[in-house]
Amino acid sequence: MARKERLTGSQDRRLKRIAREKGLACFDCGSSEPVPKKEGEIRDYPDGGTEVPMRCEACEGASEIALVLSPEEAEALGLHSLGGGPEAP
Repeated sequence: MARKERLTGSQDRRLKRIAREKGLACFDCGSSEPVPKKEGEIRDYPDGGTEVPMRCEACEGASEIALVLSPEEAEALGLHSLGGGPEAP
């Protein structure tokens, strides 16, 4: 499920830090400083994880980088979708 969500300054900073910790790099120039893509669609996974689209601030290339957050990371950032997890039998 994709949704648009406006990120707060705190969420933006934390996403940049997580991207650096996970070693994300730009496919075009190799920069390791991706930033959340403005107006990007956040995708929720059935397991509670979340995918946040990122872009390269250094080269403004056309490549989009996906930062995949664990359910715990998404929840800590306030990005988890309510009821997005698997249903109990």
